[in-house]
Formats: sequence, structure tokens, C-alpha cells
Amino acid sequence: MNGLPVSVRASAVSLAVSGFLVAAITPWHPSIFDRPVDEVVRESEAWSPLHAIGILVFILALIGAAGLVAVHQGRLGRLGRVGLIVVLVGVFGAASLAAVEAIVFPVLAGRAPELLALDGPLVTSPLFIAAGVLALGWPLGLAILGLAAARARVFRRAPGILLAISGPAFLALVGPFVPIAGVLSAVVFGTAQIWWGWLMWRTPLPKPIAD
Repeated sequence: MNGLPVSVRASAVSLAVSGFLVAAITPWHPSIFDRPVDEVVRESEAWSPLHAIGILVFILALIGAAGLVAVHQGRLGRLGRVGLIVVLVGVFGAASLAAVEAIVFPVLAGRAPELLALDGPLVTSPLFIAAGVLALGWPLGLAILGLAAARARVFRRAPGILLAISGPAFLALVGPFVPIAGVLSAVVFGTAQIWWGWLMWRTPLPKPIAD
């Protein structure tokens, strides 16, 4: 454990903060399906800060995911390794998108709004679509880790199951900006990460326990 580049406790804090930010900032993200994207970007003073914070969320989630794997000391097996790789790929895609949305979108909204149309050349470009597909790995990778943790039973199964369920639910409900349900799914997904952060902080070297 001492040979890890990131300590379990640092990972615990990272995952908890990531979860808190997910639950806190998601309700403030405006829908881009009700009005033209350029109007949403111009009228939302929080657009750039929200996406800049999103970059931090993804980085902290990756650190937290690494700690979640480490604290299980190899008991997550192949599924855990797959989950961590999926999170890594997802964070790369999600952070790339967030950076573009934080920096490029506000400029285009004022100078070339037609480029931000949902059927426009930017959003439909192969690179943008590829980054969006990769970004799916952030919640799905965490869900895989939750499933692996529930199977390993180093901790009780409930936090693992919650993470496994809330990741796909977040993806399905927040992406389309489903009212109320999307916000609730973000709160649950964030809570699952906070729960794991607390467990990792409290018991950095857990012993297997009976369910």
C-alpha cells in the first residue's frame, strides 16, 4: 500500500469531494434541449465555472477510483481492473469535453453561434462525438467498480450496489436533462461516492467481513 502513488486517504477525500460536487453542481446545469445552445451559453453566467469545476470532478473521481481499487488489496479481480480502465478512459473523454465547453463554447456563442447548434459542425464532428462516447466511461466505470466491490464483500454490499446502480441511472437521466429525476439521480450518484469516500477514510485496510 505504501508503494501506491496516491494514498488511500487522499483517494477517499478525492472521491468524497467528487461526489459532493456532482450532487451540488448538476442541478445548476441548464438544459441545452429547450433553446438554442448559443442562447443557453450566453445567458448562463455559471456555464464556464460549472464546466471548469467538472474537470476537477473527473480528476478527483479518477484518484478516488484508484484508491477504491487499492483499498480492496487485489480482491476486486479482473472486473475491478476493467472498471478502473473504463474510468480512466471516461475521465479523459469527459474532461476533454468539459474543457471545450468551458473555454470554446462561450467564444463561439458570441462570434459564431451557428457552430453550436446540436446538428452543427462542432457537436456532430467525429472528435466531439468520440469524446462524448469515451465520457460514458466515467459513470459506467465507477458502476463496474461498485459491482466488483459488492461481489468482493470486503465491505458490506450496500455501498457497492448503490454505486453500481446509480452510475447508469445518472447517465440515463442527467444526460437528457430529465426534470427532477435527473437531479435526484445526481444526488444519489454523488452520495454513493461520498459513502465510499467515508468507508475508505474510516477503514483504509479493511478485513473481509460477513454480509
